[in-house]
Amino acid sequence: MLITGILITIVALLMILIPQFFMKLKSPRIPDKLLKNPKMKIVLRIWGGIFVIIGILLIALSII
Repeated sequence: MLITGILITIVALLMILIPQFFMKLKSPRIPDKLLKNPKMKIVLRIWGGIFVIIGILLIALSII
């Protein structure tokens, strides 16, 4: 659980810092119109924030 929490936290932090990378992944295919929408970056950052919290909780639960 500790390793999973660390991996989730790292990927989520990257999702917050560089959302453009995750938007350009090919699966699932995102239309170009959505890629240019600034709201899409905000949504990815919110999801990243949620997953950071989940990752930290997993790390905390594995240590306790």
